[in-house]
Amino acid sequence: MSILLHTSNSRVEYMSKMIKYTVVVTLACIIFNFSDSAFIDTLPKCSIKDNECQRKVFQDMLQKIGKSGIPDLNVPPIDPVHLENVSVSVMNLVNITLLDGEATGIKDCTFKKFIADIDKGVGRQEIICDITIKGHYLVDAASPLIESVLGGSTIHGEGNGKVVIEKLLIEFVFPFYAQRHDDGEIYITCDYKEIKNKFDILGKVTFAADKIYLGKEDVSEFVVGYLNDNWKFIMKTFGKIFIDKAVDYYYKFAGNFFDLVPAKYYISDDLTPYLKN
Repeated sequence: MSILLHTSNSRVEYMSKMIKYTVVVTLACIIFNFSDSAFIDTLPKCSIKDNECQRKVFQDMLQKIGKSGIPDLNVPPIDPVHLENVSVSVMNLVNITLLDGEATGIKDCTFKKFIADIDKGVGRQEIICDITIKGHYLVDAASPLIESVLGGSTIHGEGNGKVVIEKLLIEFVFPFYAQRHDDGEIYITCDYKEIKNKFDILGKVTFAADKIYLGKEDVSEFVVGYLNDNWKFIMKTFGKIFIDKAVDYYYKFAGNFFDLVPAKYYISDDLTPYLKN
């Protein structure tokens, strides 16, 4: 009898746990689905030719989801952006790798200009940002040319660094068009491979770093001082290499949104006349 009661109690306990689990999972699904639909359904709608309205919408969207993203739509947060093993080579002479770090300030970028000419299939954006990039870096300048200039010594280092860019102005020019996807919905499609960008710095750039060595001598203070005194020349000569890396993350953010959210949720016009096969 006791065995039967024990078995019965075990089954009741098991069924109780299963019911609780089912309720929790169901509620979670409802909450997540509601969150996505709530986000999409609350997007303001603009005419495809109302550039000022679109500028305000994307400005608001950048601020709202820049920090949290939209997990269930696979739109990641972009502030901060985690950077891991991001490498750039400066004229094949100096190799710089950010081993582990982050970039902040993207969600507070300001859209200065937003033009979307659907008839010509060309879009243009101008944004101004204050960006901070910091983290653990590795630098290596061991090319034969560097060694000959420095008398056989090499520049190398592994430490902590930071770059603060004030009032970074970036202009994007990109082809875009309306396209119907397999789900029957119309989406705005941007050709990111054809995007052209240029930049200017309306403020200034400040560098900080430690553990930079010339041979065995720590020259961090000298190098950082040189960079800060000559930041305009540095950015004019080599800046595009770093800016191109940075805007890749912006493209990913924009691409995730446009690829996953049908145009009907933020464009009030019927885009059928503009469809491109």
